[in-house]
Amino acid sequence: MRIFGLGLLLILAACASPPDLATTAAASPPVLAAFRGDPPVTRAEDWTNRRAPLLRAAFLDDIYGRPPSLGAPTVERRQALTLEGIGDAVVEQWTVRLGDPAGNRRFHMIVAAPRGATGTPLIVMELFCGIRSAIPGRPETVFEDKAVLPGPCRSHALDPVLTVILGKRIAGPSIAEVTGAGYALAMFYPGEIAPDDPVVGPPALAALQPNVPPDKRGGALAVWAGLYSTAFDALTPDPRFDASRVAIWGHSRHGKAALLAGALDPRFAAVISHQSGRGGASLSRSRAGETIQQITDEYGFWFSPAYARTAAAYGLDIDQHQLIALIAPRPVMLGSGLADTWSDPAGAFRAAEGATPAYRLFGSKGLTATQLKNDFRPGDDLAWWTRGGGHGITTADWTAFLQFLDAHLKS
Repeated sequence: MRIFGLGLLLILAACASPPDLATTAAASPPVLAAFRGDPPVTRAEDWTNRRAPLLRAAFLDDIYGRPPSLGAPTVERRQALTLEGIGDAVVEQWTVRLGDPAGNRRFHMIVAAPRGATGTPLIVMELFCGIRSAIPGRPETVFEDKAVLPGPCRSHALDPVLTVILGKRIAGPSIAEVTGAGYALAMFYPGEIAPDDPVVGPPALAALQPNVPPDKRGGALAVWAGLYSTAFDALTPDPRFDASRVAIWGHSRHGKAALLAGALDPRFAAVISHQSGRGGASLSRSRAGETIQQITDEYGFWFSPAYARTAAAYGLDIDQHQLIALIAPRPVMLGSGLADTWSDPAGAFRAAEGATPAYRLFGSKGLTATQLKNDFRPGDDLAWWTRGGGHGITTADWTAFLQFLDAHLKS
């Protein structure tokens, strides 16, 4: 029933008033203004050495919680897969263990690369429905643990419903298209480590942080953000991939995790955060779309408990434009749908505007788009993409994602 509730919610959101910049306040506080005793920032060196560490600590303490140490990754197995419809790609399934074998913490990745690849740019993705769902035909040789999947993903019979509601590419991109464009691809489901479920997720998070008081535990988003970095560590020793050209991609909840990962780990060359909404790219102070109360009532385990305490009146001295600014000057693409009012496109646009002064410290123009609609400039270091329609992932989205990556990882 949850999937039909999701469908109804998205339909109602599409009928809501369209996003409007005129009624959406600018981001505050100003990103370069004095902050917690630190004077205003005027130079890139001051941002890097003074302000950025303060902001990272603030986001971890007040919104996400601190990522637990999961142990170094070990690639235990690389299994070649024979698949249909993947063009000339070479596709493998990797089993990655975290830390000591006794901990029994593992996740699985689909790793695809152009045949004969060496030093290739790499896109690392977190998936919503598991890696088997991302492969056409769902071969039994691809790992799947239904117990840790979200409810709508546990029955493949619901795939047509998910596709109609959330778009043709909701389960994963076309491997042939991405590798044919000259990119390698690594996809995994982070719920294998921190389940995306309000019942089993909190106990799993507690088990990952046995000596941390409940009020101080990192939420699921912090764990998922850390798994992007773990995947980087596992993948980049492979000479097929260029460690200096690794982009991370996330949609919705994983778009939130991708922004946090980019803010915490400077090794990522670019970040794509698509429709990440509240707790992602959209300002917490914005009055449109999903409220803090709604997201923490349903998915409080994604965040630090401190975030839920701001639901009645948001009084923190940080907001999401500062999270985006922590990625500067590396390229960030923010994607949206004009009918996806639940994810608050106008609040995300204002956040990109608010982050732009930090980009300019480094000689970047930051965001140059001036309107929500049809103002995609893929060469921008803060690129704004929007289309008609609601929450989901379409072929048009992936065309735009690759245009953005071409502008920044192939130049």
